Amino acid sequence: MAGSLAHGLLNHQNVARAARERWFVPGEHGAVSRGVLPESARVVKATHLVPFVLAGVVAGRAPAQADTESFNPNAFDLSGALDREVAPAPRGLELAVGGGYTQGVGGAGAAGRVEDVTGAGSSLELDAGLRVSPRVSLGVYGTLARFERGDAMALGSRARGATAGIQAAWHARPSRSLAPWVSVGAGWRGLWLTPKDAAASAVHGLEVLRVQLGVDYRITPGLAVTPVVGAGASVFLVEDAAMPGELTGVHDRQLTVYGFTGVLGRFDLGG
Repeated sequence: MAGSLAHGLLNHQNVARAARERWFVPGEHGAVSRGVLPESARVVKATHLVPFVLAGVVAGRAPAQADTESFNPNAFDLSGALDREVAPAPRGLELAVGGGYTQGVGGAGAAGRVEDVTGAGSSLELDAGLRVSPRVSLGVYGTLARFERGDAMALGSRARGATAGIQAAWHARPSRSLAPWVSVGAGWRGLWLTPKDAAASAVHGLEVLRVQLGVDYRITPGLAVTPVVGAGASVFLVEDAAMPGELTGVHDRQLTVYGFTGVLGRFDLGG
């Protein structure tokens, strides 16, 4: 009896093993047929997967390491394109022309306050100088301005201004494409007023101090574009308010300050 029981148990295990090894595949007309998985497909040990996992990790890391080594951290740094080393400006003649916005406050003789008879204005500037060294230039300047009428002037009135003088400039970084500079000058200032229903008048005086700050951006060795801000302090000394064409002294002399901001184009013509 024991032998029969052992024989039955063995048969039961063989049947279970055969059932696990059988699989179903589609046959003709939707029927299914049974087959037996090959021995190599039935058992996949975990240790067999290790070489494939390691190979995938290495393959995934190799391009990343190559990209890291070839990446240039300065590839998107544009500072070198803007502020780069250049040859110093040559000694010789320099010309600058530009324009911008200007407005003044202070005394204008018998006409009253500058801010009452004039408003905001547009200005045209022309400079000529000699670069005596890479850092120093000496020259002359001239400006023309046209102002809007002030609140004290009737509609249709006009106001114009002009300056001329000498100046010296110091350039901080003559060997860089971005080169800050400062100029100091002095000269003459005039203001012409043409009211709509009154006689025209003019005042003249000294621009006792003119200061400008700018930054040259050297596009080429001979051309620079310069944003600039500046201010000038003036005192009007004479006027023709009493009789046109006859200048008389201004009795109430007051300090007048004009501000300016704009853009210059500088041309280095060399020696």
